[in-house]
Amino acid sequence: MMNQAVAKRYGQALLEIGQEQNAVDRYQDDLQMVVDTITGSDELNAIWNGKEFDSETKINIVKQLFSGKVADNIVNLLCVVIEKGREEHISDINSMYRIFADEARKIAYAEVVSAYPLTAEQEDAIKGQLARKTGKDVRLNASVDSSLVGGIMVKFGDKVYDGTVAARLEGMRKKLQEVQF
Repeated sequence: MMNQAVAKRYGQALLEIGQEQNAVDRYQDDLQMVVDTITGSDELNAIWNGKEFDSETKINIVKQLFSGKVADNIVNLLCVVIEKGREEHISDINSMYRIFADEARKIAYAEVVSAYPLTAEQEDAIKGQLARKTGKDVRLNASVDSSLVGGIMVKFGDKVYDGTVAARLEGMRKKLQEVQF
């Protein structure tokens, strides 16, 4: 379970440093590589999350593995995380950093569910409408759900735009129930 307070603090601090150093993208790539390396190796994952090794040993291992391969500030972040005993939060820190970096770059994500596959033109039109509304570069994740019968549903941030046939029929049903004869 993600400890959002810890992940937010570290992610925001790293973003601020990345912005100062004009290295937001590099830090994102480097941090992702570190997380992939740790989680991709059972042995390294056991060392990283295990209590058998003291923080000094873990820091030495991190420096040997990552110094010269990732930005120095990423190595520094890893050392601070180890010193504070927050190793289990590294994936969450990576996720929060990615969110903060996307916000700083004005990138937003939308989920689009349709009854049939969307054409490239339809996807572009949806992206364009959302971009005009928000002033952000919108990235779509489109999927198909044949149970919708027709129309689309767009999830964007904390909003859901439901233009499906099922939603329209439900709206009509409610209106008909409200009519008094």
